[in-house]
Amino acid sequence: MRKANEIAIDSVIYARINEAHMNESERHSALSTLHSVESVVGAMVWMKEKFAALGHYFLKPSLKH
Repeated sequence: MRKANEIAIDSVIYARINEAHMNESERHSALSTLHSVESVVGAMVWMKEKFAALGHYFLKPSLKH
């Protein structure tokens, strides 16, 4: 499991998962789920930005007076 997100974000969530009273398999499952969710959210943000960038192509040109 990469710790790039943990270091870059300095998230409290990772600390809470590491401090929680759970066995190693549950901890691995929680970290894996968190990583998956971060990937999905990253993809959604990327899609939103690309969709917003496409909006500029469909704007009507302004009329100059």
